[in-house]
Amino acid sequence: MGSLRFGRAVCSSLLMVALAYVTAEAQDYGGADSAPSIDWRTSYRRAVDEANRDSKPVLVRVTASWCGPCQQMKQLTFADSRVVELIKAEFVPLSIDADEHPELVSGFHIDAFPTTLIVAADLTIVKRFKGFQSADTLYSTLLPVVKSQAEQNALNEASQVASAVDPANRVKFGFDGFCLVSLLEETRARKGSPEFSAEHRGQTICFQSEEHRQRFQADPDKYWPVADGQCLVSSREGSMPGPGDPRMAVTWRGRTWMFSDRERQKRFIQSPLYYVNEM
Repeated sequence: MGSLRFGRAVCSSLLMVALAYVTAEAQDYGGADSAPSIDWRTSYRRAVDEANRDSKPVLVRVTASWCGPCQQMKQLTFADSRVVELIKAEFVPLSIDADEHPELVSGFHIDAFPTTLIVAADLTIVKRFKGFQSADTLYSTLLPVVKSQAEQNALNEASQVASAVDPANRVKFGFDGFCLVSLLEETRARKGSPEFSAEHRGQTICFQSEEHRQRFQADPDKYWPVADGQCLVSSREGSMPGPGDPRMAVTWRGRTWMFSDRERQKRFIQSPLYYVNEM
């Protein structure tokens, strides 16, 4: 009987230890949840709108569930209190899952995971960090960006110069980011969003909504501009052919025709067959 009581006492003690361990583990997770955290946006379009409204740059993390270093940054770097407070105060944080948004990965020219970007409201990439960044490294790199308004202005000017020298520093979208579906079906020049984009003929095309993108993908040739968007009036009149402006587009015979300026658009409207017969 004594041995039985002893066995029960041992089992009871082991159970208490196990319960204590589970409780402690739960408290650890609870503590992590209750600690300050970053409210990551997941919509690129809304993040850019918020950045414009609040005059803040967007801090973008491009991540993937299968990427080990990405998960390390999530658990370590982006959980560091200094990094959290700095990002919350000075940036609009945006998280992009590479598997869910391959079009954004392509648009941002991402070739390594994780990649962290600082993007200005005009879509200029101000800074690009490839690979794992420790909390100390990221914090010390971000701090000068937001230290003062004067430094921020100087950084924006430098990024504009860099964009002119190196085109890879800017996100490139076909037809200046205008939605081809809106141009044809609504006869309106409306900017699309990188959140709703698709690849076609080597270009990344942005759309107003997921519905617009799906309509395009169902029949891309229907929405694709005549002559790949080149200005036919310029070509017909002996000028160097160049890309038309989506804001100078005309819908005719169920297709979209783009022109380099308002005068050439008017001349086409007056005599479309004259220019079409030269195709």
